[in-house]
Amino acid sequence: MRKFHYISQLEEKDCGVAALAMILKRHGSDVSLANIRERCQTSLSGTTALGLVKAAESFNMDVRPIQADLTLFNMKDLPLPFIAHVEKKGQYLHYYVVYGFTKNKVIIADPDPTVAKTAMTLQEFSKEWTGVALFMSPSPRYKPFKENKNSILSFLPIISRQKGLIANIVVASLLVTLISIAGSYYMQLVIDTYIPSAMSNTLTVVSLGLIATYVLQQLLSFARTYLLTIMGQRLSIEVILSYIRHLFELPVNFFATRRTGEIVTRFNDANTIIDAMANTILSLFLDLGITIIVGSVLAIQNTKLFLLSLISFPIYFLIVYCFMKPFERLNQEQMASNATLSSSIIEDINGIETIKSLTSEKTSYQKIDREFVDYLKKSFAHQKSEAIQNSIKQTTQLIINVLVLWLGAKLVISNQISVGQLVTYNALLGYFTEPFQNIINLQAKLQTATVANRRLNEVYLVKSEFKKSESQELHHNNPHNIIVDDVSYQYGYQKNILHHFSIKIPFGEKIALVGVSGSGKSTLAKLLVHFISPSAGNIFIGEQNIKHVQRQNLRQHILYLPQNPYIFTGSILDNLTLGARENTTQEDILHAVELADIKDDIENMPQSYQTEISEEGGMSGGQKQRIALARALLSNSQILILDESTSNLDVATEKKIIDNLLSLKNKTIIFIAHRLTIAEKVQRVILLEKGIISEDGSHAELIHKKSKYYHLVKH
Repeated sequence: MRKFHYISQLEEKDCGVAALAMILKRHGSDVSLANIRERCQTSLSGTTALGLVKAAESFNMDVRPIQADLTLFNMKDLPLPFIAHVEKKGQYLHYYVVYGFTKNKVIIADPDPTVAKTAMTLQEFSKEWTGVALFMSPSPRYKPFKENKNSILSFLPIISRQKGLIANIVVASLLVTLISIAGSYYMQLVIDTYIPSAMSNTLTVVSLGLIATYVLQQLLSFARTYLLTIMGQRLSIEVILSYIRHLFELPVNFFATRRTGEIVTRFNDANTIIDAMANTILSLFLDLGITIIVGSVLAIQNTKLFLLSLISFPIYFLIVYCFMKPFERLNQEQMASNATLSSSIIEDINGIETIKSLTSEKTSYQKIDREFVDYLKKSFAHQKSEAIQNSIKQTTQLIINVLVLWLGAKLVISNQISVGQLVTYNALLGYFTEPFQNIINLQAKLQTATVANRRLNEVYLVKSEFKKSESQELHHNNPHNIIVDDVSYQYGYQKNILHHFSIKIPFGEKIALVGVSGSGKSTLAKLLVHFISPSAGNIFIGEQNIKHVQRQNLRQHILYLPQNPYIFTGSILDNLTLGARENTTQEDILHAVELADIKDDIENMPQSYQTEISEEGGMSGGQKQRIALARALLSNSQILILDESTSNLDVATEKKIIDNLLSLKNKTIIFIAHRLTIAEKVQRVILLEKGIISEDGSHAELIHKKSKYYHLVKH
């Protein structure tokens, strides 16, 4: 059977993505999971079979989905491999890649790295298989796709910028080692020369000199540790801040389709890479150099003993080779399990009120308990494998040491070397084997870093939402009329949320978008601020198509305020001025909080505008909405989109705020509302139904028509 390349999933919902990656790899393509995930339109629910079909077709693969049963395996020349849709263990939907079969068994590749390649009996397979199979083959237009991925070596330029520090660390370490080597020869002189010759004065002088040298050695050791700490912090700044900067540039959809813990645990991956690369560079310059220097000294000391010491080299390499694949699998399992656990903890903390309201603390705890136990098991398995490998290495080293002493003692007995030479050789042997072991131990670090780099790469390969083609800025002098021209939009490969939608909103108009949930109101809002892009059609602000406008510039003119705006930890003033225009004055702040009817609430707080607040506490839901509204008003955006932004307010307060907003001149305000009291006050009401405009007019006009809007109001 031709070798089948296995690719594991990196995140919980990536099984379908990894399965397609394996099929593409079989046909010569090397594609990141991030790329395939985007083409599949993978969500937090996972990847649909339709998504896999569409993604495969985008690579010019011919796809034939079928519904079958086990008689499929009776076919002659059954095309392999194919993707099978299963209900794994009867618990959750999953995908396998079937790449072989025998009379009684099916050979599969499970994207779950804890399973990987395995064989199942036909009976076991039939219990899980839903009958859906996706057969894929290259079309005549297919060309192998090779994606440029950043290998772990891409971090070398970052480390090379620290060459001055590295040079100082290497010099300090070499001096520390040379002093230690000198100390070993001191023992030889004491045993072979000073004691037999009774040279007490010389012994005293040399001993005092050695003490002074050891003091210098410790100062150099401190300097080395100090410089290593500085280098580690500089590398952290380069790598981790680069990752954070990239996260801020990613589209909203990236965060909507991933669990928070899966994103946060990448920080640990970055630290793993930093540690491995720093150790590798130092080993290449330092440990390798020390091994060569001390090895040369040992060879001069005694060739026979040195050749015996070299026996450990091939044994070490064999030990490392045997543990390479298990370490790769164990690293992947541990990191994935940690990401799942972190996500669950973060989600449960964020949803603690709901958990307590439903008295589901026990259920939530049991779920985290299971995931934590799973993480501990995988962590234990990894640590156990490392301990086994280290024990085998240490046993090998101890045996070599005994053999060296045995041969050395025989050489002393036969007067070929002195006792002092044997003691010195044995002491120097530690300075030879330790750096060599450091080099060998890089294998585990580099393997962990390789897995971490693959996980980090899957984030870096997601393209920034800020594109070079979006180079225009909105013209300040032009009236910002909104024109939505024949726009359609669908989430993933579902049916259209908006369907050939068109509307014109003149600048300064106050309108209300109403309709049942799922009618497309919030989707339209996100399209206007370019959080998402239309599947078809165009959106214009003035005469400019927003697909050519810089997104940050667009959002400075159009502000979207969601129903549940986020309050950041800090003072009320910090929250109010987040995103505010430059040169915002105290009068501007006071005017904004008056319009949002939050001024009295703030001034009655213990420290007024300096009162510390956060998303978790310090303010009611209604107060948070009003703080967010005042913040939006301070941004000086000419177009405001308020998505249920007064839903937590009482009727009287909401009426006052709506009146304040409607009095604003030179602002377009789009209210997305379920409360139809807002619709009564605005100039224009637009009723959305199944992604199209059902009715459009003033409140009075639509009531008079006694059609759908009329029945919505009355019921």
